Amino acid sequence: MAGSPWMPLYIADYMAATGHLGAAQHGAYLMLIMHYWRNGSLPCDDRQLSRIARMTDREWKASREIISAFFDEGWTHARIEKELEKARDKAATRAAAGSRGGK
Repeated sequence: MAGSPWMPLYIADYMAATGHLGAAQHGAYLMLIMHYWRNGSLPCDDRQLSRIARMTDREWKASREIISAFFDEGWTHARIEKELEKARDKAATRAAAGSRGGK
């Protein structure tokens, strides 16, 4: 299950962690985490990752090491996983309440 249409973005945390990124790297990182949020994962293929990040192969090759530092093995992201779990729990709670209310 992917996340809701509203992905939380904690601005202070984001800015503290990404102050060393250039503008293109910020854009790429945001595109990757938004794709992760909507789809529940990222592919482990550099060509696909570069397309998701809206970078050319050359741009991706130059930025990959810096961007990959935000992710764990297999392009997983601990913070997004935590937020997805919270969203799933909230959806399940609402579904259960709606089911009880409909009876």
